[in-house]
Amino acid sequence: MRYSNAIRQMQTNPQYATASRMLDQILAREVPDAALLADLYGVRQAQAMAAVIGRFIDEHAADFGTPRRRQHQASTEISDARSTVDQSRDFQLLQQRLLFRELPDVDELVPFYGRYADEVRGMLGLFFTHNLKRKCGISSAAHLNRVGAVVGAMGMDDTGERMYSTVGFMHDALEDLLEVARDGRGEVYGTRNYQLFLDHHVAPELHGHLRRITNFYDLLLAEVLDRLKAEGQYMNRENLLWQLEDLYLHEPVEIHPYLEKMHYVLEDRTLDGDVLGQAKWICYSELYIREMAVYTHSRSDYRTFEIKAIDLSDNGHGREALAMSSRVKNLIKHQIYANYGARLQSTWHGVNNRVAELQEDALVHAGHIVIGDLLQQQSSMDFAVSTLLKLLSLKSIFFTDRQADSHRLR
Repeated sequence: MRYSNAIRQMQTNPQYATASRMLDQILAREVPDAALLADLYGVRQAQAMAAVIGRFIDEHAADFGTPRRRQHQASTEISDARSTVDQSRDFQLLQQRLLFRELPDVDELVPFYGRYADEVRGMLGLFFTHNLKRKCGISSAAHLNRVGAVVGAMGMDDTGERMYSTVGFMHDALEDLLEVARDGRGEVYGTRNYQLFLDHHVAPELHGHLRRITNFYDLLLAEVLDRLKAEGQYMNRENLLWQLEDLYLHEPVEIHPYLEKMHYVLEDRTLDGDVLGQAKWICYSELYIREMAVYTHSRSDYRTFEIKAIDLSDNGHGREALAMSSRVKNLIKHQIYANYGARLQSTWHGVNNRVAELQEDALVHAGHIVIGDLLQQQSSMDFAVSTLLKLLSLKSIFFTDRQADSHRLR
């Protein structure tokens, strides 16, 4: 496990070991020992903290399960490759240009993307033309290039033609560009014309990989939201299902399978509050990641699924800079990937290593969210309840799902 700077700093706290033991006891549905509480919060507060934690555990006992065990020997191949790439002079020069939205020459791209360098350059032009950025403000192209370079550094391209490195670079192309890029007639491609976009910008042998790694369900839910806003309608369960049915009637057959599956998994759900957010999570976990896992397993070609792990890892390695809600979301995505990857019971060491790395990363970072709050020396009871609520939101990471783990994914 490669610890982040924030975690390493936390580990220097003299009370770190005490807070870690407290977390272990809480996960086991035990009120921490009086000695631990006194050591961390002092004798005067220890009894009050015990009462707060005990009451919370009692009220939420059904949400606790079997604590997930650490995998101390889990692979760090993705993280190691990212560090190797960072030391590459060719990568440094290329990344500098992308960070300042400078379009590189083809020769600068060939070491990373081989015969697909021209197509990568064209894609970069689209990202720069539409000024697509990450949440942190830097160009989205920086993330794409780092994922592509890490795929290459991990040796996924058997032939040297850099096909999988290029898939890694283009993994977000459809999701980011379909609603902004325009075709030869000046019209936005949109989800319905995703194949036309691929035909115009991507080599045919890459199409299948990009279709599998693209979350079309997110794109279609975004389109539903836009349609509802245009019609002055509210996003609720009934309107969402009606819009999916209307899209099915009026959109090309290429997207019908996506719409059918979305309707199937959502029609019997109780969706209220943040309907869009709930629908996205359901489609992400029950359709998008699951289908990618099953499809690649059925073909015994796990590269696309492995590239998704590299994408998730890259999105997560700077998660401390994100808002807490985004950190939690990122960690749960790691867990969803790990769950489905583990259930494949694959004999392919590569995918098993990706699963183990993301699983360990999720568990360690989730644990340190809680530990960090337990170390707070003021308003300790408030922080304790707050972090226990976070623990419940991360329960899929902290606790195993025996029923899911016992069923092989087919």
